[in-house]
Amino acid sequence: MGLTVIAERSTERFNGRRRHAFFLASGLYAALFGALPAVILPAVVSPAMAQQADLYTASGIAVDLTGNIATLRDQALVQGQRLALQKIISNIAPPDRAASLSLPDDNTIGSWVQDFEIEDEKTSATHYIGRFTFRFMAQPVRDFLAQSGVDFAQAPSKKMLVVPIFTDETGTSVLWGANNQWLHAWATRPASGGLVPLVAPSGNLEDSNTVSATQALAGDRGHLEQLAQRYGAGDILVTEAKLSPAGQDGQRGLNISVTQYGIGGTRTYRETLSGPADNVDQLLAQGADRVATQINQSWKSENLLNPNRQSEMTIDVPVANLKQWVEIKKRLAGVNLLRSVRLVSLKPSLAVIDVSYLGDAAQFSRTLAQNALVLSDTGSGSGTLALAPGNAAVPVPAPANTQSNETAPAAGVSDGGAPDSGTPDAAPSDQPAVPDQPAVPQ
Repeated sequence: MGLTVIAERSTERFNGRRRHAFFLASGLYAALFGALPAVILPAVVSPAMAQQADLYTASGIAVDLTGNIATLRDQALVQGQRLALQKIISNIAPPDRAASLSLPDDNTIGSWVQDFEIEDEKTSATHYIGRFTFRFMAQPVRDFLAQSGVDFAQAPSKKMLVVPIFTDETGTSVLWGANNQWLHAWATRPASGGLVPLVAPSGNLEDSNTVSATQALAGDRGHLEQLAQRYGAGDILVTEAKLSPAGQDGQRGLNISVTQYGIGGTRTYRETLSGPADNVDQLLAQGADRVATQINQSWKSENLLNPNRQSEMTIDVPVANLKQWVEIKKRLAGVNLLRSVRLVSLKPSLAVIDVSYLGDAAQFSRTLAQNALVLSDTGSGSGTLALAPGNAAVPVPAPANTQSNETAPAAGVSDGGAPDSGTPDAAPSDQPAVPDQPAVPQ
């Protein structure tokens, strides 16, 4: 499978780097893009859908090869896409199952790639070094895991805000300012993907006026939530890094305590590590990676799903007006555990829907909460759904009128718009599960 002809090469700025798009007449193009189906792009992409796409994106994939430069880039892309798929599966599946899973052949993997980006590359006559980003179509990866009997998490967490407090060896704690090396470690940490997007505050004047180190350590929810709202975050991670004095062996310790405030209540984590006393920045960077890994693993373990098993529930949805009903429908469309939603009845103040979803009731409720919806499970396969407090319905702008010359049904959806049940092992598709429904009379 050789890289034979480059018909056109376009270059554009992408996230501060060069993004390269190659249009190939044969060879790798056929392997990577030949099997892509036609899809209909939604007029509006929700944050939940964007997060879902990020789960199937792997960045920073490094490849270092020697040989004939005429074929090295081709080989690097094939090797890189395999490494990228391994990374994505490791992010969403249990580590032991991900490590033991046999991946399909290179041509199959290539047919799952949506696009790729060359972040950086260096070449010589016999040497190629490259770093790539690969974006995979979600559905083939899910179907592969489902058919392999591997449970995986497909519900990403809402963005979490890290509030980093640095306590030096003298016991002085600082949240804002140049002396907070812990904040610097989080601010400069490369985005690594995964189920839980973590964001650190910029530390500007508005931030420093919102919450202090003392308030954060005391768990002042009012001030912490004000800061989280500014960054569009859900849960809050107050992380304190305590640096110990350097020992006679040239090492120093770092004790990290994490308090997570969020929808599921309050949790605490502890991490302890040590490193060279003269390289505090490296020690703090390792600490940030440890915390991020712990948070991601915790979320993943709670949200692992058997993709071949689903549950059903009949839900009452009390509504006050049309705007509230539209807002609830919009938020349901971002709940990717849903397999189907059917409107049973509609009255001026109450809608009744039947839903089928992946996972258990607790996982479903947790995913709804990530979309500002509160489910009260009343037992016997029934419940009540409402907007979360503080999320009153607002007017929803009409989507732009977009047209396409070519359209085709999305994967997993039949021409009639109903989920395609022809493949019982297929995992859920990316398409919103809530169809157009009649408006609530006012």
